[in-house]
Amino acid sequence: MNTERWIAVCTGMLCGFLSTHILDIGWINLVFWGAVGVGLGGFISQKREVLWCGGLFGFFLTISFLFTGFQGTSDKLLVFSILAAGLSLAGILGGIVSVYLGCWLRRRFRK
Repeated sequence: MNTERWIAVCTGMLCGFLSTHILDIGWINLVFWGAVGVGLGGFISQKREVLWCGGLFGFFLTISFLFTGFQGTSDKLLVFSILAAGLSLAGILGGIVSVYLGCWLRRRFRK
């Protein structure tokens, strides 16, 4: 895995953790995550990496946010896992869109 993908993974995990334990700002987390994704997209050097980095960012953000904030019991783990799988798909889509937007903005303003 190249450096950009590792940065996307680490950034996603850090954002998920921060949103659960430090920021705790409710639905405004979506704005924070989108801004971080746009910023991340500004550093993507190749067009094909946008999908990979956006997907990895969104997936690891969602999973780390859900699992660091999970406070249920073991009997709720199956339902939670199914919910996490569904939400991670939404996270992947959101990550791709925000990283693509950042990459597009960088190219647009660079000219």
